[in-house]
Amino acid sequence: MNGTIRIVGAHDHGDGKPEIVKSEHKAHYTQENLNYIITYSDDVDTSEDSADSSAKVYHRLEIGEGYLRMIQTGDINSDLLFRLGEIWKTDYQTPYGLMKMTAITRHLMLEISSKKISAHVQYELQMDGEKISDSKVRISFIPD
Repeated sequence: MNGTIRIVGAHDHGDGKPEIVKSEHKAHYTQENLNYIITYSDDVDTSEDSADSSAKVYHRLEIGEGYLRMIQTGDINSDLLFRLGEIWKTDYQTPYGLMKMTAITRHLMLEISSKKISAHVQYELQMDGEKISDSKVRISFIPD
């Protein structure tokens, strides 16, 4: 089923100025048993000097019984799993090399209805063992 996904995030890096991220994309979702799979893609600017340099980034969100998984593939690959009270360790592949990433889920709320699928997660993000942010992300998918 097609629809629209809206993502709003705040990433506090400890400097008193949270980085705010907002995006909206056309998306598609399917259901596999009790899991909902939402997929979408976007173009990311790959050059600071040229407006015509972009690359396609693919996103897959899985929302299931007590978990949210966010997978991104493209120039940068990441795989984050959020489950209340769990620590997720993964590799973060960038064009500059591999980094070790850890996500510690602090809060997770999922809502699934015929009108909307939504997730709200709060987590601490660490890179190579160093805390880099306290983050909040709200995701909502509204079918067409």
